[in-house]
Amino acid sequence: MLELKKYISRTELVEELSANIISMLRQGIDERDEGSMLLSGGSTPAQLYEKMSNTNFDWEKVWFAPTDERWVGPGHADSNEKMIRNTLLVNKARAAHYIGLKVEGENPIACSPAVEEKLKKMPMPFDAVLLGMGEDGHFASLFPYLDDTKKAMDLDGSSLCYPIRRDGDEHDRITMSYKAILSTRNIILLFFGKSKLAVFEQAVKNVSEHLPISYLLNQSNVPVTLYWAE
Repeated sequence: MLELKKYISRTELVEELSANIISMLRQGIDERDEGSMLLSGGSTPAQLYEKMSNTNFDWEKVWFAPTDERWVGPGHADSNEKMIRNTLLVNKARAAHYIGLKVEGENPIACSPAVEEKLKKMPMPFDAVLLGMGEDGHFASLFPYLDDTKKAMDLDGSSLCYPIRRDGDEHDRITMSYKAILSTRNIILLFFGKSKLAVFEQAVKNVSEHLPISYLLNQSNVPVTLYWAE
């Protein structure tokens, strides 16, 4: 259930991926009158989001939330919400609903129950989950070697989100759980460059806690499609 789509140009990739995501959301709207999707942060999907934002669609019936967030305000330079609002929730897509993972409070540990309550508004299962991948094999904020990651990866857990703390990291984070990420019809993995492709090829071989993405790539419940360009 793993498909690889490789493109010569990022522009060609964005064109096709945007159309495919719209089709996935359309299926959700046709079946339950609502579409839903989890969104990756960072700079990689910015061009994709800008393309989607200019597409004619029933955006008022779509719900978005991020896969993860740094525990910073929505106006902070490191906020995924800020990037998503500036690139996707504009133009024709400004009518879409957005549920942020950051709430008022000192840290994500104390505030996780409040975030959990917000997320209950999201139509589930999601129609799509868009993920990036780091060169350490992390996805969302599920980093290797963390006790918090082990808790968030536990498929027996009941929470939709978990706090993530890293030594030396500037900000605490909150992430959707692995179980929540798998609660979707489609998983889309998007990244660029040969170095990350090499990590991906290693992670496909077997499950390893050293590369959290390997769990996602070696599961058989949800189809995963990689969209890659150099």
